[in-house]
Amino acid sequence: MSDERGPGEVGQTWRAPQPPPAAPGQQPPLRRPARRGPNALIVAGIIVFLLMLAGGVVLVAVAMVALGRGGEEATWGGFGDRVGVITISGVISSAGHDSMWFAPVGGSRSTMLQLRAAAKDDSIKAVVLRINSPGGSAAASQAIHMEVKRLAEEKPVVVSMADVAASGGYWVASAADKIVANPGTITGSIGVIMETLEYFELMEKIGVAGNALTTGKYKDTGSPFREMREDERKLLQAMLDNVYDQFVRVVAEGRGLTEEQVRKLADGRVFTGEQAKKVKLVDELGNFHDAVKLAAELGEIEGEPKLKQYGGSRGLREWLGSYLGFERRQVMWDLLYDHRLEGVESMLELRGSR
Repeated sequence: MSDERGPGEVGQTWRAPQPPPAAPGQQPPLRRPARRGPNALIVAGIIVFLLMLAGGVVLVAVAMVALGRGGEEATWGGFGDRVGVITISGVISSAGHDSMWFAPVGGSRSTMLQLRAAAKDDSIKAVVLRINSPGGSAAASQAIHMEVKRLAEEKPVVVSMADVAASGGYWVASAADKIVANPGTITGSIGVIMETLEYFELMEKIGVAGNALTTGKYKDTGSPFREMREDERKLLQAMLDNVYDQFVRVVAEGRGLTEEQVRKLADGRVFTGEQAKKVKLVDELGNFHDAVKLAAELGEIEGEPKLKQYGGSRGLREWLGSYLGFERRQVMWDLLYDHRLEGVESMLELRGSR
């Protein structure tokens, strides 16, 4: 016997009213799904956490495999005495960063931070400065050179030249204790260049004029809206000559040459690594691993040297491996730094020949 009376009657069981049946030809009314309570959200959160944890374990395993590259002359990561590796790649500028994911930038502020970090790290007994740059800003190259020189007073610094280490790239390299280049490396290009563009004649042809209000006759020097005067040309040339003299003095001091010897080579020409060795602009011919071996010897590291990479221009595998290897550096600064260039770039540039 069924018992379907209301909830107020004694001994009766109340049942929720059922929706009326759908009329012929109509769809039955949709029922709302039952709301999930907070327990379901907690379970979902735990599942997500476990998935992330599992992914982290996989990444650690991959990194450990990457770090354990047996048979190589040097091993990335690890503990004990190590050789620091700092890379300068691309045009040298005053930017405060170097790119981790895309084309790297030779930012002077970032490079200087890395050089100082290597100087403070007691586990770093020597540093390899890997340069692959055609040059760039004179001031930025000069700033990095100063830090390399300070580091070389405390620990051995060996430069490893890649495809090109010319002009501003060579300015930086000249502060190292030793320079190792590939026989086919392009280096040298000791000199300074300034370029201006003039299109006032084209503007005249199409009926466009440019005007500039200044507080002095030299304030608009180099303007494309007019022809450069002879006194302006002499002024700019004197400025270039001054930077050139600084460049020559730096190379002479770093390479143990006289200024007269350097000036014979410092006419903007480039050299191969083999040619540069003959004129004493580099010390040895070899690749990156040869530079590491030399740095380890100068740093008195016994056995196969372990490497510690600074900066974020190596790619994902080495970047991930270094941090999972418990290397300590200012990672948040490098990752969160605003990638905009600050201020106006210097007109003076030190660049390899095109």
